Amino acid sequence: MITRFKVVTLLLPLLALSILFIQNADAAARISGESRYATAVEIAQEGWQSSETVVLARGNDFPDALAGGPLAYHFDAPILLTARDSLTSVTRSEINRLQAKRVIILGGTSAISKSVEDTLKSMGVEVERIGGKNRYDTAARIAKKLPATKAVVASGQNFPDALAVAPYAARNGLPILLTSKESLPAETKTALTGKTSTIVVGGTGVVSNQVVNQLPSAKRYSGTDRYGTAKEIITKLPLAGGRAYVATGTNFADALAGSVLAAKRNAPIVLTNSTNVPNVVRQTISESNITSLTVFGGTAAVNEATSNLLSSIGLIDGDINKVSSQEWDVFLKVNEERVKANLKPLRLSVDLSAVARVKSKDMHDVNYFDHQSPTYGSPFEMMDDFGITYRRAAENIAAGYTSASAVMEGWMNSPGHRANIMNKDLTHIGVGYYKGTNNYREYWTQMFITP
Repeated sequence: MITRFKVVTLLLPLLALSILFIQNADAAARISGESRYATAVEIAQEGWQSSETVVLARGNDFPDALAGGPLAYHFDAPILLTARDSLTSVTRSEINRLQAKRVIILGGTSAISKSVEDTLKSMGVEVERIGGKNRYDTAARIAKKLPATKAVVASGQNFPDALAVAPYAARNGLPILLTSKESLPAETKTALTGKTSTIVVGGTGVVSNQVVNQLPSAKRYSGTDRYGTAKEIITKLPLAGGRAYVATGTNFADALAGSVLAAKRNAPIVLTNSTNVPNVVRQTISESNITSLTVFGGTAAVNEATSNLLSSIGLIDGDINKVSSQEWDVFLKVNEERVKANLKPLRLSVDLSAVARVKSKDMHDVNYFDHQSPTYGSPFEMMDDFGITYRRAAENIAAGYTSASAVMEGWMNSPGHRANIMNKDLTHIGVGYYKGTNNYREYWTQMFITP
């Protein structure tokens, strides 16, 4: 038998009412160290108890390392980073822990010096160097180790697109070849001999149509910027789904080291801004059914607020594009309060939000403020009529508040509303906001359910 309990609270001069009617995503984990070199070590320790081979790349310069992910995956080897002129101490210790017998250095002696090579040899490991006269030649030489009839082509003048595609390329055994924007380097052209098709990543701003026209059976994946291109890769060249990794899109080291672990786990790397989450990244996560996120790098690479926001995106059921910024902000603030109280975050139901939005608009249009709608009846009848199924349900409403922060402060300061927001037995929320010209102008509805 389902029982109902109604709590009504009046907040003056604004209004708020609450009523109660008697699968969660993980928060983003983080793999990081005190530096990019230490982060690469932490990534290696996450994925490998031991490894016969290690791929070594320069930690502060990307060109020779861009094509390294598929090579490392081919040998089931982690990518570690080093300084140019000396083997970084944390990297040396990790090579010993892994009991590596071979280290493959990416790049010539101008990228990683002979002294690093000598140090490795003194440790008793075999050293192989794959280095060409330039970044394009190095990538072409790496490609020789990866027999495939298809190749990925990316800009060699910047790193985001190559790193975004690296887990997919690695998982599928595809080499990553590099090009300049306006002309196809001779080394890349030679490496494409025998290839029957190519995947081009990045728009015409990084790889021109003139270059693409020289490639065998080329198909381009691109967005309006690096984050949009990453979205195209993740959504149109999907891996297993569910799990994903996150790295900053403004530096290369964490995504490079993480690309092999991501490939091992059959998961993409989502690129984001260090201090905020671009809207296209939010779309990427919601459209890809990603429910588990792990951040590569420390808070200088992806800060805590961004990490928390990314976790919340993984809690969306439905299309995030249908949720307004005001509704999204309320959802985030609800889960901030729940997490502070050691409660599981709520999932945001886009379908339930649509019902809540109708309720807010109805209060404005019909000129009432109550849980009982003259149009739709009680909130529970309304949910039933809109096809929302539930075992438990609750509703908070408010009017006259001009921001998500203000309405949440009002609700959290009211025992009845707070009880709904903090109810451990409720698992999903819908948030509806409507702004008009009548009465209190701005109307807010929270609907909570347990399916």
